[in-house]
Amino acid sequence: MRLRSFLLFLFLAFLLGGLGAGAWVWQQRSIARQTQFDGLIGPAALENNVDPLLIRAIIWRESRFQPHARGLKRERGLMQVTPGVAAEWARVNERPNPLDADPDSLFDPETNIRIGTWYIARMLHHWPGVDHAEVFALAEYNAGRSNALRWVDPLAPTDAAAFRNRIAFGSTRRYVDAILTKYEAYERGYFRPPWLLFWDQITHRADPPTLVGGAAKAL
Repeated sequence: MRLRSFLLFLFLAFLLGGLGAGAWVWQQRSIARQTQFDGLIGPAALENNVDPLLIRAIIWRESRFQPHARGLKRERGLMQVTPGVAAEWARVNERPNPLDADPDSLFDPETNIRIGTWYIARMLHHWPGVDHAEVFALAEYNAGRSNALRWVDPLAPTDAAAFRNRIAFGSTRRYVDAILTKYEAYERGYFRPPWLLFWDQITHRADPPTLVGGAAKAL
């Protein structure tokens, strides 16, 4: 009986150790995947005066960091940029349209991030004086300017919460909420494995965050 109990203990220890090692490897790979384009995001964000962590969160939601992602309305690449946005970027900045030289250029991470970051920065500038421009700009990025303007509360035109509550498309509300939640996590240097979120809800706690980059250096 003692031998059987000892063997069972060894088996459980081996199993838990394997699961723990697997979880650590998974998390390291997840961090590497989510930070792989930071070297391209940084310069584009600096050029357009946008928080690079917001751009990373948008990429996470739009393409899950897959450069060759395709949308249903001709959206392409990491930030799901459309040919129309690429043409607008070229016109406003008096630069050649990258699609003229290569029809697949929006799948290039650097080109896609440069244009997508410029586009979201332009939308952030559309909403001066509001309390959280990201809420308004992300809704516009997802649903278009005409829809975003319809959702502004005339009694509280600068109130992001009032604006969010008036978003008529459930998919856009979920889009905005998902990006802002991820953005806040990135601000904390936090890369929480999604399969642990249910456990967090049950226990009302979370394991210590995994810190990388600037957050780690600040410790």
